[in-house]
Amino acid sequence: MGGQVADIPTGNLGEQAEPKCWETRLEAESPKAFKAFCMFRNMGYKRSIKACLELHEIDPKKYGSWARYARLFNWNERAALYDEYVAKETERELIAERVERKKRQMEMLNGFDELVGKRLKTLDPEKLDADGAMDLLERSAKLDSFITGADKENNKPVQGELAINFVDSFKDL
Repeated sequence: MGGQVADIPTGNLGEQAEPKCWETRLEAESPKAFKAFCMFRNMGYKRSIKACLELHEIDPKKYGSWARYARLFNWNERAALYDEYVAKETERELIAERVERKKRQMEMLNGFDELVGKRLKTLDPEKLDADGAMDLLERSAKLDSFITGADKENNKPVQGELAINFVDSFKDL
């Protein structure tokens, strides 16, 4: 499968792996046919020879030559393998982004927890009423559930409810 390597980046720059079938010119494939394939390949999932010719403002009379190239050099198969590769790379990048976003969110939550901890130490229990305490507790729980993803888990039936009762004064704290 030797041949010329495409001048269009496909995502594995710098790697020493053997070039993929969509990024190399096949031995019997002319440079002209390979360039046409690269344009076709880069059209994406809704590719067609006609659409490619129109997009690149290529004379429609070239359709017959391109169709012959497509048959001879397995354009559809090579392009499908390219699409599969792009889809896997895209998924890998999205997962990495999600992991990084979750990490940043956890760092923010930890910072928030520190701030709340400092603020709680300065609160005068005599001045904090039950509504204020409950509001702080609810906000903290909601934020934690959002960031950790617990709010998206299946809503499993709760066998019992937790009841928290506050009195207006926190004398015993």
